[in-house]
Amino acid sequence: MEELLRQILVKLDKVETNVGQFQSEVRGRFEQMDKRFEQIDQCFAQVDKRFKQIDQRFEQIDKRFEEIDKRFEQMTNVSLKLMNVLLK
Repeated sequence: MEELLRQILVKLDKVETNVGQFQSEVRGRFEQMDKRFEQIDQCFAQVDKRFKQIDQRFEQIDKRFEEIDKRFEQMTNVSLKLMNVLLK
């Protein structure tokens, strides 16, 4: 009976050791995943920053096109006035 109890205890110790190793491995993997997610978050932050810069650049381009449109309109008006003067 004692031998049987001793064998059961040995097996329980092995199971406990295996469970402990498994828990340690799982914790290690989760730590690696957490680090990877932190890296991904940093990459997304950089991408967001770059998109903001791009948006700002598009705003500048839009303003420039508005200025160009105004100049074309002014040129058209001047051209029409000149044509009217020349045609009189």
